[in-house]
Amino acid sequence: MKKYLLSSAMIFLSSNAFGQNGQDLNKNNEDIIVLGTRLGNIDKNNLTSPAIIITETEIINRGQQYVSDLLRTIPGVAVNSSGPQGSLTQVRVRGSEANHVLVLIDGVEMNNPTTGEFDFAGLRASDVIRIEILKGEQSALYGSDAIGGVININTRANSVTKSVQGSISGGNEESYQGNLNAIIPVGSASLSLNGTAFKSQGYDISGLNGEKDGSKGSNVTLGLNNVNFAGISLSAKFGFSDITADIDEDTDFNGRLDNTNGETNVKSDTARIDAKFDLAGFSNAITSHMVATDTNTQAGFSSLSKGARHGINWVTKKVIGGNTISFLTEAEHESYSILPNFTEADAEPEIWSYALAGDYVHSSGPMTITASGRHDINDFFKNVTTWRVGAGYKLDEINGRFRASIGSGIKNPSLIELFGFYPTSGFSGNEDLKPENSLGFNIGYEHKIANLQLSIDYFRSELKNEISTIFAPDFTSTVINLGSKSIRQGIEFDAQWDISEKLKVKSSATFQKSKQNDLEEIRRPKFTASTSITYIPNDDILISTSLDHNGSQLDTDFSTFQNVKLDAFTLVGVNASYRVNDNFKFTLRGDNLLNEDYQEVVGYFSQGRKLYAGFQTSF
Repeated sequence: MKKYLLSSAMIFLSSNAFGQNGQDLNKNNEDIIVLGTRLGNIDKNNLTSPAIIITETEIINRGQQYVSDLLRTIPGVAVNSSGPQGSLTQVRVRGSEANHVLVLIDGVEMNNPTTGEFDFAGLRASDVIRIEILKGEQSALYGSDAIGGVININTRANSVTKSVQGSISGGNEESYQGNLNAIIPVGSASLSLNGTAFKSQGYDISGLNGEKDGSKGSNVTLGLNNVNFAGISLSAKFGFSDITADIDEDTDFNGRLDNTNGETNVKSDTARIDAKFDLAGFSNAITSHMVATDTNTQAGFSSLSKGARHGINWVTKKVIGGNTISFLTEAEHESYSILPNFTEADAEPEIWSYALAGDYVHSSGPMTITASGRHDINDFFKNVTTWRVGAGYKLDEINGRFRASIGSGIKNPSLIELFGFYPTSGFSGNEDLKPENSLGFNIGYEHKIANLQLSIDYFRSELKNEISTIFAPDFTSTVINLGSKSIRQGIEFDAQWDISEKLKVKSSATFQKSKQNDLEEIRRPKFTASTSITYIPNDDILISTSLDHNGSQLDTDFSTFQNVKLDAFTLVGVNASYRVNDNFKFTLRGDNLLNEDYQEVVGYFSQGRKLYAGFQTSF
């Protein structure tokens, strides 16, 4: 009964607690960030945790088709893809697990309730106008899933500026993509519509030169923004996504993929309805949101899993001089089901959780002080309190700034880890799992010299109760909490140099170690680096070159159940465009131009050289 009451409340109570509705946040402003607060926005220079913004200009300059490829440019971020476009793509931040990273799209928490993580496979960049990354333990503001950090992705669904844009592109492997978006002002409000469709023949994931494993998908997003009524600003967003990817399976259980004709279809529905208003001298925001993800696998063993999350929260904030205080109350419901279910017919496990949180920011002169605390009340787990404190100090005479922070994080077991059961793989869940918890700190320094911006950060996190899969001699498996500690630490470098108005360079590098009980953890490269060079000789021509390096890393070889080292690789890309007039532009994109043969996951072969050509139109 509770979940139906909550769903009903979503229709009447709402607001964007992430401060993105009813406003066109400057998409190219590198100093203003939404993630540092649960209401409105904050100057990035007042944050005590490291944050990075990918602006709309940078997204256009790179010309990447997928958000995951844009994230490769961020220090401390590692990407692992299991095959071609549309295949499972995981993102790890600072050596964390993929389900330790909270992903928000237009204010909606997108992590799959079933697995606890967000699959970046089908997330195209064509409609994305801004990406914010806040690193380190952020549970004090965002609760579970935010041990490694938070990634906030903004699309045009929240915009209020009139525009109509469309694009079509195609490339080898019979790849095609089309995108159409429109923002229609209605008085002071706006209606937004975005649609994207893509299809690719792909290649053989198994590397056996057999049948090709392709993908196809589409998504539609509707937005209604800045509807003002009786002192209340209302906004809403509804989204639908449908992605299908061909898969190869290990049919003879020898640890290697075979050519098969299986496929996985993932359908996601999202909704967010919200209202913002002032009351008793406080800014208020009430948000209700939902996400439902259905994963249908048709293969040697077919299954259909359904995960859903409904949530509602109220944030209130007041600014008094150089002090900002915020308070949050939140309720969330998650449910899960799988067919066929071999343990309990028609079982639909569910979890309710509630939270109270507070946030304080003091900014006066060169000094910034921050403090956050959150208490989560769970009906399945032990209640927990997380916190974070930090300080920053500006050195105006040399144009530098020190910052440091320390905080705790929590990650509840996913529903599949608790209740899942897959007979063909011999996996069964463990209802006795405890949440993972982490304690970490960051020390950083930022410096500006004319048009050169530099930053360096040292981080260290200690994870306890890490959830890990264990295998029995009969090849069955389950998950347990490990008794040892997992240590993640490293150094991140970031640099941006605007050599001139025509030439810009951006680079990053990360050195990190992730060890569990002194053993290196899988899929965490010790070294990653990225560089992009953008040349804009005039208003009509753009040429951008990118190099993304992924160092060697360990992964598990399931033919021997031993860890093996995957070789380092560097992906070289070029993006170019020519604007014919104010309404029409030709584009050309090349990915993996050196045709690197690499693997990010053992047994899943890489995407070769790809070339795309297309055009864009806007009004």
